[in-house]
Amino acid sequence: MIKKLLFILFLIPKIIYCQEIEIVGIILNSDKIPLEYTNIGIKNKNIGTIADNYGNFKIILNQKYINDILTFSYVGYENLDMNISDIVNKNIMEFTLIQKVNELKEIIVVATNSKIVEVGTKSTNGMVGGRVSTIDSKNKDMREFAKEITIRKPSKILNVNFNIFSVKVDSATFRINFYDIIDKQPYEKIISNNIIIKQQIINGWNEFDLRHYNLKFDKPFFITIEYIPQDFVEELPFWYSGQLFGESITKSSSLGSWEVKQGVKLSLYVTVKQ
Repeated sequence: MIKKLLFILFLIPKIIYCQEIEIVGIILNSDKIPLEYTNIGIKNKNIGTIADNYGNFKIILNQKYINDILTFSYVGYENLDMNISDIVNKNIMEFTLIQKVNELKEIIVVATNSKIVEVGTKSTNGMVGGRVSTIDSKNKDMREFAKEITIRKPSKILNVNFNIFSVKVDSATFRINFYDIIDKQPYEKIISNNIIIKQQIINGWNEFDLRHYNLKFDKPFFITIEYIPQDFVEELPFWYSGQLFGESITKSSSLGSWEVKQGVKLSLYVTVKQ
């Protein structure tokens, strides 16, 4: 009986191992240049990871996803969709993304006699906040916070301001994204810039300078702040602040679904010239 029990215990790690798929690789563009912080995941299943600043990544998946599609997404490039079974069976470790063809866009002119306006939520409530953590315990992944910015006239984005507290790290890395709006949620990214900002963060309002990106809009959009963790074992780096009433929209996985929570809105605003 004891021998049989020991044999079963010996098999358990192997059974668990067989239930998981580990994919390791590097993401490059057509010139073989690594694409930093590429988002990788299974669309709308809240399973994903993010590449490091050298384009390297590792993702651990349950065996049940072997017939799903793994998507690689990077601002300014076409998404790459690949069958997970093909990646595993062919031992593919290099993934190449193709740059999108730039389309001519309407020129948005901001008036010379312009004024500075702050749009968004500029207040906080000490009793309202949220954790900066993902739902995946095996993969290093991002956390993205969205805020609808309502403008009705040509505006140039100067900066975005994000309120946080209980900061436990000296600096952090973020990506700033801009989305159009479908059904009151972020839909598709609308700029080709991959805006990565690494800077010191503090308790309270943190400003991210966007002036040199020359971003101009003349209709409502979503701006998001995507927190990019630098270490899988990184402790909870900070909490994000909020205000009562309204709603908050966040995403806890690369290529996952947006989560809408009622009753709390994110303390985030942008400064524009219009």
